[in-house]
Amino acid sequence: MKASSVALLAAVMAVAAVASTAVAKDYTVGGSYGWDTYVDYDKWAAGKTFIVGDTITFKYEPYHNVVEVPAETDYDGCVSTNPVSVHSGGNTTFELAAAGTRYFICSIPRHCLNGTMHVKVTTVPYSASAAAAADAGPSPAPLPSPPADEQQHRSNSASSPAAGPSSSAASTPRHRKQPAVAVAGLALAALVAMAA
Repeated sequence: MKASSVALLAAVMAVAAVASTAVAKDYTVGGSYGWDTYVDYDKWAAGKTFIVGDTITFKYEPYHNVVEVPAETDYDGCVSTNPVSVHSGGNTTFELAAAGTRYFICSIPRHCLNGTMHVKVTTVPYSASAAAAADAGPSPAPLPSPPADEQQHRSNSASSPAAGPSSSAASTPRHRKQPAVAVAGLALAALVAMAA
């Protein structure tokens, strides 16, 4: 009877560990405006708490790209000569797998240098207070309308399906990946099972 109780306890702990690992929050960079020249990405990122396990998705027209650069100096100077990665195609997702700051720019001439098509994302480790701050989220700030020359550029470019609106950080309840908790729970369950 003791062995079956220990096995049941191990199974319950394993299920609890797996259940604690949930879906993280996905942010669409720029919200419903996506990745484009008329969005202020500093304002978009302000007040957001990106937590390890979250993802950020860039949705953009074919005349843009997403370049991850390795250092803040590359970001500040819009330098894409030594990229971490380069992406095109209109829909690019990055998992924020570690705490730290990552830098993204558009390398199309003048798109970053005009002061807008660059975003810095700082990711923090999971904690209850970070998750609460992320769940609270900032009030969505209004973003400006595209300038006339950008509207003209859009009408002259090959069209592709527009990126649909995304939910704001404040409107969707969020759960976090908690890999350390899951691994610890599984390790404890394994130890209990071996002791039986």
